[in-house]
Amino acid sequence: MKKGFTMAEVLITLGVIGIVAAMTLPSLIAKHQKKVVVTRLKKSYTILNQWLIKSQLVNGAYDTWPVGKDVNVNDYFNRYIKPFFNGVKVCTLAEDCGYTSDKPWKNLSGSTVNWGLKTDNTRILFLLNDGTAVFIPRNTFDASGGNIYVNQLYMYVDVNGALSPNTLGHDVFIFRMDDKNTLRPLCYNKTEDYIKAHCAKNGDITRNENCCTDKIMADGWEIKSDYPW
Repeated sequence: MKKGFTMAEVLITLGVIGIVAAMTLPSLIAKHQKKVVVTRLKKSYTILNQWLIKSQLVNGAYDTWPVGKDVNVNDYFNRYIKPFFNGVKVCTLAEDCGYTSDKPWKNLSGSTVNWGLKTDNTRILFLLNDGTAVFIPRNTFDASGGNIYVNQLYMYVDVNGALSPNTLGHDVFIFRMDDKNTLRPLCYNKTEDYIKAHCAKNGDITRNENCCTDKIMADGWEIKSDYPW
């Protein structure tokens, strides 16, 4: 006569399986999320570099492009950006890109990133056809009216658009132009210690930037265990 499992034994086994699943599932989900983010980041970086190369072939080197008060933002977008993407639209308001507020982004510490995401006479927000949102605070002025970003393009790239978490280093990454008219991660010219200190939850939260893009790239396009995820 064959002996089967009792109901108590089955319940205990299922309970053990449930506990193991509860312990491992969050880790598996986080690992998957990291891979998705890195894939999107790498794709965005490729697309943006292709845009920059194409636009410079037509419009000349980036450091000859108009800046500050010398250019109308809409004209700038239509000449230097729009023709070199396969489907792109300006978001006049943050809501036009799907965001629910004008300042939806957060730092790793949880503080609000103090950029108003909209297109006006100082900045450009646009959406790629894959849902990536790109924000360029290109013509921001300082308190005395001087140009801050003259010949120094900054690009904030939200790899999943308005979807959460909208956090620098998690789905929002920063690039900038180097002195050779090439798009690089923001802290490309900083030391390893500087990058580590500025890709941390307790890092510099007084500015709308961090070095997490650099850390991912320096780690071989991976989000490793020491990353502030």
